Amino acid sequence: MSMAKRRIRWGRILVLLLILAGGTYAACRWLGIGDNRIAIALDAGHGGNDPGATGIIAETALSEETVRCLSELFEADENYRVILCRDYGESKDLNERWQKAKYRGADLLLCIHGNSSEDPTASGFEMYPPLPDGEFHDQSLRLASLIADEISPLGIPLRGNNGVRYAYYQNDETGTEQKILADAPVEELSGCHTFAMVEYPGCPALLVEQGFVTSESDMALLGTPEGCQTAAEAYYHAICSYFGTEPAV
Repeated sequence: MSMAKRRIRWGRILVLLLILAGGTYAACRWLGIGDNRIAIALDAGHGGNDPGATGIIAETALSEETVRCLSELFEADENYRVILCRDYGESKDLNERWQKAKYRGADLLLCIHGNSSEDPTASGFEMYPPLPDGEFHDQSLRLASLIADEISPLGIPLRGNNGVRYAYYQNDETGTEQKILADAPVEELSGCHTFAMVEYPGCPALLVEQGFVTSESDMALLGTPEGCQTAAEAYYHAICSYFGTEPAV
């Protein structure tokens, strides 16, 4: 083999090695391998073709604006990295969302939603942790308590037990799945499933209902752009307390 051909061959090998190294580096960054920052997964409920509940504002507008504000707070803090479970405006299956958080090594997941009711007087803030038999129930409850401490002074009522409620999915006698909401754990429903975003991501997780989108008072507090920023700051400070870091703002 001539020297020219050898140089071409080794040049091709070198290019392939560089491509492989670059791909490995990108994959490691995406998965968070070697990144010692705390990974916070943020999920803006609904999205894309699914606007969620509608009222004074659309639920998706509430969830996306809050996640946008919250992600900016964490991105400005050197202690954290952000995992967005879906892009803004994107339609994405629930399983894809929690899987993204899990596979990218989330240390905590916060899923933002807005409640609704045909009764315009229905009002309040609530949080759903994993069920009591779930691995991360106790850690999620501790986070919920810290969030309640931040949210309560804003003036919105806390529903359930200091803002905490439980969601159970159970099949009735016809085999139809029913959602049961309760203000305290229901022992008879032990073994049921709950919201996928808090049951499966492999880390402490909460689904929050950031007020009722059908309530003028709730949305005046936590539904305007300024209100979403206020809610985001409350979540941020609570999560910093949870992990024992000093807030950057």
